[in-house]
Amino acid sequence: MGLRRFFSPSEIINDQVNIDGEEYHHVANVMRCRPGDELEIINGRGRLLHGRISALKNHCLQVKVLRFENFPMPKPRIIIAPSLTRGHAMNWLIEKLTEMGVDEIRPLLCERTDVSYNAAQLRRWEKIAAQSLKVNRKYWLTRIFPPVAPAEIVVQAEKIPGKVLLDIDAEKKTGQVFPFPVLAVIGPPGDFSENEKKMFRGNDFVPILINDCILKTETAALAIAAIYKNA
Repeated sequence: MGLRRFFSPSEIINDQVNIDGEEYHHVANVMRCRPGDELEIINGRGRLLHGRISALKNHCLQVKVLRFENFPMPKPRIIIAPSLTRGHAMNWLIEKLTEMGVDEIRPLLCERTDVSYNAAQLRRWEKIAAQSLKVNRKYWLTRIFPPVAPAEIVVQAEKIPGKVLLDIDAEKKTGQVFPFPVLAVIGPPGDFSENEKKMFRGNDFVPILINDCILKTETAALAIAAIYKNA
């Protein structure tokens, strides 16, 4: 079994790196790591560090760097753009998509999206992404963007070659091959409005049917992510 992996965005200074905040609590009080213990640290920007705990003090854990390596940022392949959903469901969706290692999550504020958004939610999602990175053994954080309207995602997607609109009324099923990166948009409960669907179709988004069931936003997002992660 490999070393336990933890997250810290701190820079290496004099062959030392610090772990503080909530992650300090997890390392010191939950996992009960102590000076002399070895561990791995990722920073979410491609660095994997192997170190040894040198000190525990003032709610900060100091780690002696034994070695580290840097991994280049991969080119985006899977971009999921789901409608914003209610608190717990959206947090769960972010957790599962980041565990799956999707490259980007771009939430949508659609005409029928019935929840509001504030900046604290984005900070929460970024923390969830950092925790997922310890599980999925990847080196780069999933990029999570503030929610935008469908019209804005159309502009952002102008140069993306694979554009998918999940639509229960579509004739094509998900066996279709798309060039990467693939951007998939998923509507809210009640689906995208007809005007939104018309806009997506008019900008080269291909309507796709996952199956013959009406799925929740979070179910559809995970399903399409799994399909194209394995493509």
